[in-house]
Amino acid sequence: MSTITLLLALLGIASFAVLFYFLRFKASSRQTDRDNRIPWHKIWFQRERYKETKASIEEQKQPKVEKQSSEEEDADFKD
Repeated sequence: MSTITLLLALLGIASFAVLFYFLRFKASSRQTDRDNRIPWHKIWFQRERYKETKASIEEQKQPKVEKQSSEEEDADFKD
């Protein structure tokens, strides 16, 4: 193994250990039970509604193209 591979492996293991060390801490109730929290659930639903609205507007803008039936043949161009 090269030196860089060994150093990156050690860095990855150390990062993993630090992550699991900090996972055992929880935010205090002062942080979680406050009145001015960002309403993430409302933002998420607004994004979905925006996508639906945008898709319907784009659908209305595009001219309607009739689908070719499978019985019709394409034009036969000569080379």
